[in-house]
Amino acid sequence: MDEIVIPSKKETKNLIFLFHGYGTNKENLQIVGENFANALPTAEVHLANGIECCPEIYDGYKWFAMNSDNLKDWETEFSKNVPQIMNYVDSVKDLKKLSYRDIIFSGFSQGAMLSLSLGIQNNVKAVVAFSGMLLSPEIYLKNADTKVLLAHGSADSVIHVSAVDCTRQALEKFNIDTQVAIAPGLDH
Repeated sequence: MDEIVIPSKKETKNLIFLFHGYGTNKENLQIVGENFANALPTAEVHLANGIECCPEIYDGYKWFAMNSDNLKDWETEFSKNVPQIMNYVDSVKDLKKLSYRDIIFSGFSQGAMLSLSLGIQNNVKAVVAFSGMLLSPEIYLKNADTKVLLAHGSADSVIHVSAVDCTRQALEKFNIDTQVAIAPGLDH
């Protein structure tokens, strides 16, 4: 997978996978990755380009197709790419001899959707989701020790802020430790 790796400042004890949004690329979240690395000196940060190119956006990628406004279509497309995404995560995890409990998933928008769904399913240490929502809770949601932070702008015009409440409620039904941070007036 085409990626940027930000090395840990100390011995690597954690991995952070930072997944970009639809139509962007690994470079778009590099500053976030650098801030994570500074805040967690034992974490190695991995930023990869999505699975597919976005032909409508130069140098843009996507983790799954979003060719309609139908959530079920998004979930179907996402499920097609889960094996490839998890093969990438597993190859890094296994190379570093770490477990899912040593991993943090984070992402923006489409990357947040991916992080929430696969993070909970694999019981990673934590998920930090910026402007996203949970996909296919009937498939990916289960009891997990994963800690979750849902960060969202109150004026998000792409994924309405109400998605936070729906996601939080779904997570809390499974006793998942969930925190919410809403940024007043912030768009997508």
